[in-house]
Amino acid sequence: MKSPRFSRFVAGAFAAAVLASSFAAAQLSPAKVAATNKILQQVKASIAKLPVSHQKMLDGYANINHLATIWQTHGMRLTDPTFIARAKLARSGAMPPAAGGVVPVSNPSSDVAFSSFGGFTQSETSTARCGNTVVVGYNDSGSVFETPFFYTGTGGQGFSGSSYSTNGGKSFTDIGPINPGTNDFNFLGGDPGVNCADANTFYYTQIFDYYDSSFNPFAAISINTSTDGGKTWGDPIPAIAKDGFSHLLDKPWSTIDPSNHKRIFVSYTDFDFSETNDCGSNFPGRTAIEFVESDDGGVTWSSTPNVAISACGNAAVQGSQMAVSSTGTLYISWVNLGSNFPLGPRAIQVSSFAKGTLSAPVTVEGAIQPGGDSYYLQGEFRDFLDMAMAIDHSGTATDGALYITWADGRDKVVPDPLAIQGAYAYDDVLARASFDGGATWGFSPTKINSDIQSRLGSGHDHYQAGIAVDNTGAVGLCWYDRRADPENFSIRRHCGELAAGAFSFTDGDIGLTPFAPTHGNDVFINSIYMGDYDQLTSDFLNTTSGFIGAFESQTSRGNPDAVAYSLK
Repeated sequence: MKSPRFSRFVAGAFAAAVLASSFAAAQLSPAKVAATNKILQQVKASIAKLPVSHQKMLDGYANINHLATIWQTHGMRLTDPTFIARAKLARSGAMPPAAGGVVPVSNPSSDVAFSSFGGFTQSETSTARCGNTVVVGYNDSGSVFETPFFYTGTGGQGFSGSSYSTNGGKSFTDIGPINPGTNDFNFLGGDPGVNCADANTFYYTQIFDYYDSSFNPFAAISINTSTDGGKTWGDPIPAIAKDGFSHLLDKPWSTIDPSNHKRIFVSYTDFDFSETNDCGSNFPGRTAIEFVESDDGGVTWSSTPNVAISACGNAAVQGSQMAVSSTGTLYISWVNLGSNFPLGPRAIQVSSFAKGTLSAPVTVEGAIQPGGDSYYLQGEFRDFLDMAMAIDHSGTATDGALYITWADGRDKVVPDPLAIQGAYAYDDVLARASFDGGATWGFSPTKINSDIQSRLGSGHDHYQAGIAVDNTGAVGLCWYDRRADPENFSIRRHCGELAAGAFSFTDGDIGLTPFAPTHGNDVFINSIYMGDYDQLTSDFLNTTSGFIGAFESQTSRGNPDAVAYSLK
């Protein structure tokens, strides 16, 4: 297992000397820059083959496409010795203290140290907890600088980082970038999913592009394994890989079977522009929600993916999530974007997978009104895949209950001549539950945020909720919320809980310092990106109650950092 050469958090003269010698020996070489450029330009060429509407649906690949352009322009500058001299002491700062209940996850001490224009965005978080060990994965543009210094010699490049906690999330240690493996042509593209089997064994999935030894390009979803509670990570291996000339595997998700901790599932959206897909005359516009399975802890994977749903031409599906019941039944959900993207309506659908049989899709909600102007929220940042799912595997009376939440603007749509469809829809956080294995979902959704969208004047956005169920059967949700700003601009964080046996959710501001939707400040990041999900979790082992989730918080300078909050 390859591990970082040194801790991200060092201090004093001794640390400075160690860093100086390590950086001097581990410069970003022209060969590494060229290798990364080769795989990035291949990905960019593949993205260009997609229909324009499908290009707008890309999640992680939207950032990779942007990075490909930047890397081609600026990559060789990163080998400059004067840059190395400036950067070598970047990671000597200590973590900031917790503010109220909000705990720092990523260390901001290196933000802006490498460059005033890039490398300071940590966002789009996935959190896993087993007992007192908590691991958070996140997109990290700073990893573009740091990967060559953490993993010296030959090796790939990455766009993701991680932090771990040994005290249940009271404090975190930032380990730096995720191990990209020894192949110079590996590129870890982010969109992380983190899961755990026990307090030591954690898994990290994300987008993975690479060339093999014969220089064939592959689009893949990788899995890295940690056996020491997230402190170090093994090399990435593909859970699924397809021809990079004709496929992009986007928006991955992963989960573990609570009845068999060696059983892991990985899902993704296959943007398939091959000449052999099943769309016939609609070539090349196929999207499909697919998943693969490992029964040996991620060592080997099913050779043929299961296809939950596929769509052709202008129709499209995207954004899968998964959850597994106490008895081993997998549930996979996704957003059906319809055939008029980015306009609505949209639908959420779900299928079950048990004993090798995949059920027909069931529609959970078929008339979702996309928030904002269907693609952007106020502040001109993207939000179009706003859905989360969780299952109860508590062993209590509600075991097996399935929950799905999403953002929906149906209750307040106002004219806006500059919006795509001439109107703006103010999102509420809605949820539905199924108590019969996903077959039925009740008569109407439950609104989670407690404020009312007035029919007069401006409304407020509530969006991007994460959801989890703990060992008591309680349901927790956390989301971004703008109700405190009459102009619907500044962003806060709210959380709510439905206690076991209760009839309604709580709703409370967690005390996060509000921030404006600042974006486009990091040269490595797509200018309309502010992250597309933040996962809430509970203790997978059912040894503790409550919830914890990391999420993006921005400083007064507009730098996005990963922080965490716990609901006890």
